[in-house]
Amino acid sequence: MKKLVLGIITTCSFTILSSAQSAVWDAPISVALGTTYSNIYPRIALTTGDNPQVVWESGGTDKIYTSRWNGSGFTSPLTLNPTGVFPYIATWTGAEIASSGDTVFVVFSTDPTISDAHVYTFRSLDGGVTFEDTVRVDQIGSDVPRFPSVAVGSNGNPIVNFMRFNSSMQDPEYSITRSVNGGSSYLATINPTAAVTGFVCDCCPASVATSGDRHVLLFRNDISNIREMWGCYSTDGSTTFTAAAEVDQTNWNVSSCPSSGPSGVIMGDSLVSTWMSAGDIYISSTNLANQQIGVHRQLFPTGIGVQNYPVIAGKGDTLAVVWQGSNGGATDVFFTYSVTGTAGLGVNIDTITQGGTGSQTRPDIQFSNGKFHIVFSDNVGTNVKYLRGTIDPSTLNLTESKPDSELEIFTVQTDGKTAIKVKSELETESTIQLINSAGQQVSVSKQQIGKGISAIAIPEGIQKGIYYVVLETKAGRVYKEKVVL
Repeated sequence: MKKLVLGIITTCSFTILSSAQSAVWDAPISVALGTTYSNIYPRIALTTGDNPQVVWESGGTDKIYTSRWNGSGFTSPLTLNPTGVFPYIATWTGAEIASSGDTVFVVFSTDPTISDAHVYTFRSLDGGVTFEDTVRVDQIGSDVPRFPSVAVGSNGNPIVNFMRFNSSMQDPEYSITRSVNGGSSYLATINPTAAVTGFVCDCCPASVATSGDRHVLLFRNDISNIREMWGCYSTDGSTTFTAAAEVDQTNWNVSSCPSSGPSGVIMGDSLVSTWMSAGDIYISSTNLANQQIGVHRQLFPTGIGVQNYPVIAGKGDTLAVVWQGSNGGATDVFFTYSVTGTAGLGVNIDTITQGGTGSQTRPDIQFSNGKFHIVFSDNVGTNVKYLRGTIDPSTLNLTESKPDSELEIFTVQTDGKTAIKVKSELETESTIQLINSAGQQVSVSKQQIGKGISAIAIPEGIQKGIYYVVLETKAGRVYKEKVVL
C-alpha cells in the first residue's frame, strides 16, 4: 500500500549565459497587478482570434481567477469558484484550462482537507466573458480525486483526467472521463493505466495530448522508485486505451515523489513529450502506431542548475518548450523553439525573464499562427505576467556545425554546381532537413551517414538562396549549418 508523500527537490544556483534570442518578444504585460489576486499556477488557452485566456489561483483568498485579452490588455479578474467551494491550490498543480474556439473549459479539484474532494469544470461559451456554474466530473464513490487536467477532443468535447486515491489516500491510479455533449455532463470514468506495471507517481500531475480521436495520457509511473514517464494510447477519443509504453528512458531512481509531470503534443504520426528527470529537462518522440521511441535526449545542458516544469506546444513542424530553472541566484523562465520538429529544440535557448533576483516560475505556453503565448508567475511583483513572441527566421543560423566537431556540414562547388557534404567521425542513421530563410521546411529525409565524407541530396528544382541544413543523428545530436545554393 502506498502513502501520499511529497518530495522536495533542492536547488542550486549557477549563471546561465543567454544566447541571442530566437524569437522577437513583445514587452511583458501584467495580467493582474498587486497582491490581491496573487499569482499561483497560471495557465493559458487561446480563444477565437488567438486571444489569451488566463486562469490562476490565490492561496490567501482560496479563489480561482480568470482574465482574458480584450485587444489592449487584460480584463479585471473574474472569480470562478462559488463561495464555500475551496479549490486545491499548490505551486505545482491547480486549475487547468483548455479551449476550442470560443468555448473554454476550466477544471479544478476541491481541497480534501477542508471538505469532500470532487472534480469540477466551468464552461464558457463566449470566449471567457462569462462562465456557467460548476459541473461535477468525478463518479468514484468514496475515493478521493486530485490533480485534474483537461483537453479538448473531437467535436469540441472535453476530456478530463485526474488521480484517484482510496479513502485512506493510498493506491493511486488515474481515471479519465469524457463528455459527449460539450461539457454539460460526463460519462463514467475508466482507468487507462490499469495494464501498467507499478503505481502512478502519487504527487505528479498528468496531462492528455489530443489530435482528433488520437489521445495519449501522459503520466509519471513508479516501479520500485524508478519514476519514468509513460503514455497510454487511445485511437477512439479516450473511449478505450489499448496500449501503454514508456516515453522516458532516464531510469531515474528517487524515493519520494518529485511533484512534476510530463507535457506532450501530437505532431503527425508522433507524440513529442517533455519532462524533468533528476533536475534536467528531456524530450522524446514516440511513434503513435507502435509506441517505439525515436528521439530521446536531454534538452538542456547538464550541470547548469536544477530545471523543472517543462511545457510543450506546437503545430506542424514548429515546436516550443518553456520551463523554469536556476539562473545565478534567481529562478528564470527559459524557452526554446524549432521549425524543424524535434531537431532544432535546444539548439538555441532564451532566458526570457532575466529576473536578476527573486524568481519567475511555473510557465505555460500556447502556439498559433507563428506566435508563442506564455504566462508565468512573477514572484518579484507577485503578479501573473504574459509574454508574446514571434518567430524570427533570421536567427536560424545562430548555432552551426564547427570544423573541430565530430560532424561538419559544408558545401563544395563543382562545375558551377553546389553540393552539400558531411564530414563525420560517426556512422549513424540521420534525419536531414533543409529549411529556407523564411523558416519553412523544404525537404526532409533519412540517410545513413558513414565515417568520412558523405553527400546530402539536394531536391531537384530547388531555387537559389540561403538555406539551413539541420541534421539529427539517431542518438539525438543536432547539427546545423547555413548554406548558399
